[in-house]
Amino acid sequence: MVRQKSTSPSAREEISLSDSVLRLAKLLEIRRRDVLAKHDLEPWEYDVLSALRTAETSNGVSPSELMATLRIASGTVTNRVDRLVSRGYVARKPDPRDGRGTLVQLRTPGRKRVENATRDLAKTENAAWEAIPPGRRAQLAVCLPAALTALEPSRSP
Repeated sequence: MVRQKSTSPSAREEISLSDSVLRLAKLLEIRRRDVLAKHDLEPWEYDVLSALRTAETSNGVSPSELMATLRIASGTVTNRVDRLVSRGYVARKPDPRDGRGTLVQLRTPGRKRVENATRDLAKTENAAWEAIPPGRRAQLAVCLPAALTALEPSRSP
């Protein structure tokens, strides 16, 4: 009979932590989808509209800026912007700095939709975070991005 090596306490703790993070992510995703559905938004639509709302200048945002912010391929940006244009949430306009380029601008219906969804989403997600004392939340705000950085593929060329 072959005996398996027992898992160290630190390894068990790390696996337990990963399990908790995965369960939390699934629950947050389910709740997020539910809230966004009430606003007639898909998660990807919310992500694009939110990125535009956050990064928008008076002129708009270039597709390459959206690509970098959302970490998606250029073809995906094009497809998503096309779909949001068809819903009247965003508009394309010529880039005044580059005659060949375009900028994506958030239109009033898109801005209202993302602002309302963000308000409701914050209320829903706040319920999960309120269970954690503020000091611990601040620690999570530092620790979780560090773990993500360690796992995400490098963005260097």
